[in-house]
Amino acid sequence: MTSLTHAPRAEKSPDVLEPARRGAGFAGLAWLTWRQHRLALFSSLVLAAVLTGWMAYLASDMTSIYHQCHDTLCPPGSPQLETLNAPFGPVDIANKLLLAVQYLPVLIGMFLGVPLLAREYEQRTLLLAWSQDVSPVRWLWTKIVLIGLFVAALTAALSAVADHLAHVLHDVVGGSMFDGTLFLDSGMLPLANGVSWFAIGVALGAAIRRVLPAVMAVITGFIGLLLTVQWRYPTLMTPVSRFSEFSDAANHDHTASTNALVIKAGIQVGPGHVVNLFDASGHALSYAQVQHACPNFLSLSGKASLSCLVRNHFQQYVEYQPGSRIPEFHLILASGYLGLGVLALAAVWLLVRRASLSAG
Repeated sequence: MTSLTHAPRAEKSPDVLEPARRGAGFAGLAWLTWRQHRLALFSSLVLAAVLTGWMAYLASDMTSIYHQCHDTLCPPGSPQLETLNAPFGPVDIANKLLLAVQYLPVLIGMFLGVPLLAREYEQRTLLLAWSQDVSPVRWLWTKIVLIGLFVAALTAALSAVADHLAHVLHDVVGGSMFDGTLFLDSGMLPLANGVSWFAIGVALGAAIRRVLPAVMAVITGFIGLLLTVQWRYPTLMTPVSRFSEFSDAANHDHTASTNALVIKAGIQVGPGHVVNLFDASGHALSYAQVQHACPNFLSLSGKASLSCLVRNHFQQYVEYQPGSRIPEFHLILASGYLGLGVLALAAVWLLVRRASLSAG
């Protein structure tokens, strides 16, 4: 009797076999998503946990010092202020952590967004993935929803703690919540930004189809958008403007609160050159008028020159954003970030529909 010889079966990748074993439903796609992205997901979880815990600890530490100073700015020369401002002290580290949170969305786009489709294109595994029982569109949206919810949960936790730390830092150092990192890391903006850059990363990966070029595109786009936001956000709404006497300006009354963002203020006085200095009636002053009211103005000390300006009821023209507008600014920026994310997802959907019959 002749024995039958069976040809060896071609082995399939575990990433392809497991969805078939588990079924082509949601559970199978969820397992496949974890299998393919587990390293990036686990690393993101660890990084978020470290940042969240560190920021919570710093916020608690600085709050304790703030209470020691009777819930106000610690006086100059006090041991509490020296502790706060020491090299690698609470304030220094808090600023660095908030800066890290500000740049976290670019990492989300690079390591969670881009590989979702770009790696499939680059390794030419999309034909195999899309030839299973699950349609390309369902495959895409299931993976986007699963990883997107993961990103949203992590960035929501980070946003809440970063917002708390930003307010504590503002309490102990003063300034305005409208300023730089404090503004961009509060109001849950990291959540909106993180989700947006995840979607943008997926879209760039789908469009470019190569991981490294898509990553470079994410970095370039993120830096460009960040610089644009930092440049334009102070004027997203028409600033409040008014004449302010120097006694008022010295006491910061024109800002109504320490959280105001001053856009235009200050004076310039030189021979034949006076900028933004007005008399009590609001008329621009000439250099001769300044000299008449305040002889030898340029040689006066800062305190003496200010005293002369106050005595003559001189004014400057001030433009600023009141601190009460901060929630509106956060809403405008968050809406903009989420709008970009929605546009990116629409682009991904169109790209996948057109490429549904071809992996490359």
